[in-house]
Amino acid sequence: MSMLWSVALLLNVPNVTAGPDLVDQARMVEAPIAQVTVYSDRARVRRKAAPNLPAGIHTLRLPDLPGAVLLDTVRVEAAAGRVLRVEAVPVERERFSIEQVEKQLDRFEGLADRLALLDAERAVVSLELSLLAGISPRPPVAEKERVGRPLPPILPEVWRRVLDFLDQRARKAQERLRVLDVSRRELAEEWEKARREVERFNLGAFSDQKVQVLVILERAEAGPAPLTLEYFAPGAAWWPAYDLDFLADQGQVTLSIAGQVQQATGEDWNEVELELSTAIPGQRQDLPELLTWALGERKEFIPRVMAARMPPPPQMFPPPSPGTTTGQAERLARMEVLHNRIQELANISARGADQAAADRLAWVADVSLLGGEISGLGDAEGVGYGSGGVSLSGRGAGYYKSAEVRPEAKKMAPVPKSAYQPPRAPPPPPQPMKPAPRTRSRASGAPAAMSMPSAPPAESMPIEAAADDGQERLIAREQVAATTASTGKDRAERVRRTALDLFEAPPSDLRARFSDPTLPAVVAEGLDFVYKSSTRASIPSSGERLRVPLAVERFAVQTFYEATPALMETAYLKATVKNQGSRPILRGPMNIFVSGDFSGQGELATTGPGGLLALPLGADEDIRFKRKVVPATEVKGVFSKDEVTTYQVTIEVGNYKKRAVKVAVYDVLPKSGHEKIEIEKLSVSPVASKGPDADGVLRWDLDLPAGATRKIEFSYRVTRPENWQLYQ
Repeated sequence: MSMLWSVALLLNVPNVTAGPDLVDQARMVEAPIAQVTVYSDRARVRRKAAPNLPAGIHTLRLPDLPGAVLLDTVRVEAAAGRVLRVEAVPVERERFSIEQVEKQLDRFEGLADRLALLDAERAVVSLELSLLAGISPRPPVAEKERVGRPLPPILPEVWRRVLDFLDQRARKAQERLRVLDVSRRELAEEWEKARREVERFNLGAFSDQKVQVLVILERAEAGPAPLTLEYFAPGAAWWPAYDLDFLADQGQVTLSIAGQVQQATGEDWNEVELELSTAIPGQRQDLPELLTWALGERKEFIPRVMAARMPPPPQMFPPPSPGTTTGQAERLARMEVLHNRIQELANISARGADQAAADRLAWVADVSLLGGEISGLGDAEGVGYGSGGVSLSGRGAGYYKSAEVRPEAKKMAPVPKSAYQPPRAPPPPPQPMKPAPRTRSRASGAPAAMSMPSAPPAESMPIEAAADDGQERLIAREQVAATTASTGKDRAERVRRTALDLFEAPPSDLRARFSDPTLPAVVAEGLDFVYKSSTRASIPSSGERLRVPLAVERFAVQTFYEATPALMETAYLKATVKNQGSRPILRGPMNIFVSGDFSGQGELATTGPGGLLALPLGADEDIRFKRKVVPATEVKGVFSKDEVTTYQVTIEVGNYKKRAVKVAVYDVLPKSGHEKIEIEKLSVSPVASKGPDADGVLRWDLDLPAGATRKIEFSYRVTRPENWQLYQ
């Protein structure tokens, strides 16, 4: 019987081998993003594909995922077939090829060399102009200095030809200088474009961390094979937002519900079905276990027996690690050279085209003069100006090769002193970034808030640690627990569940924190709801907040006005309606419109289905108030004198609208904060609808016809010992 079971199991094993060549055998399948659910700190992404496959076992390669994807959340579902295996492996993908970077660097350096040669030629032409300007006929020698010497001949025709020749040379030099200026300006613009290209290579690493997904699928029959790839990615969040439009003539309000979505997950969401959720995914599903809380004193310490000699531990050999091939070593060396070249060129380009050309001119002059490649510049034996030339046959043995310049060579080179700088040593290669590890809980898989540093074993902790305060004991306990939990099988599981950081991580302000009181997970007050977008949305991975419409609700309302004249003599329109929808209204900012015109901004409170929703509709200047307080103080008593102050408060309310309105007016009576201070309410007219309550707040509900004015009066008395200073 056991033999039959063994044969059956062998027949059921798929005929496929998962080895290093599995990637080469895999078929690439396009799976665009179809549906995204955004939470308060992450997003669940679903990609869908339907390749046509024959019957049998197939190895499929799905699109690469961002490196920050949570590996333990990668799932693949097949509607028609059986998924035998899913491999989600972190890999590195090159952003640029080395040849592409070298080509751009050579172009940038060539432009810098051309700028340097133009500057050198401009310097020669400028020197020629200065020399030509200094040539003029020498005046005749004075008579007293010409004793015994013949009178020098005066040859005006010769001087005319000489001056004509000098004038022609000066004009040619000026024309050449203008041509060089135009050429240099055009070349500087081209140099600036090349500089931006080089800076693009220097923005990040040559490779990005990705997650490669391979799927082994078994098909019973040929045809389309619908696949769904699902995973969670951090770096996404959303916030509720509202637009409230009050239509006074219809007695309705229109509440437009939207969500402000922000994502920097590393991939763009183009034309996707978008859902916004208030849930908190990845929460623990088991009951937390309480530790024993033992309190004691140091005198209760029991010493531990320690061995004088223990047998040596068994020798442990490290696990095998992949070696570096010759091709990989050569590639790493070329990448290091490129990093140095990019950094050096970035330092040069930061000083601008002029200084970059001067640096290159000095460097080219140094290298060329050593090889005797500059001839005819400033040669005293030259036939004339401009007969010499600059020949540059090479760029030296290496980019950073420096050389000593002979003193006579320095005298020959027509380089301005301000433009020459000695060549600098290349900067060291940039150190690789080491992202901080992020541990994940075993039950939920959610990233931990912080990584606990490694702690020594509990047995090696000193005895004095028991005498520290409670906080240090708690930290030690957590460190021991973290060290114990990271051993054995648990450590292997945590390593598999560690999420990868991108080379260019999202800005810190994009990482949602539940301490933010405006996040949906906080304002939903523990309730899980999903809001679906009414249309497909496109959200780029740029970190910008984009507004996504969700729904539009209409309510019939009865409006009234509220005012606190003691604080502000302005009436605010307000409405209370019942939330007739099946989802809550989350707390969030709101833009208020009145008949399509912007009125102001406010905030909605979280209101569940069937609850009363308070809608602020903005201020109204047609309801006016005037509040006046008249105090009167007198002293009473013979032996023990008291100061008695009577306050008469008058509030005038005027309705300047063309219709009747309801106005709720709030005011307050003071409260005594001392046993010797007595406060007595004297009169209230008209009688308050509510109050005074525990806080001393009074409320009057007034019905004001169009154009009517009402007056509210109330008074109270404050008694305290004489010369007492009141404060609040």
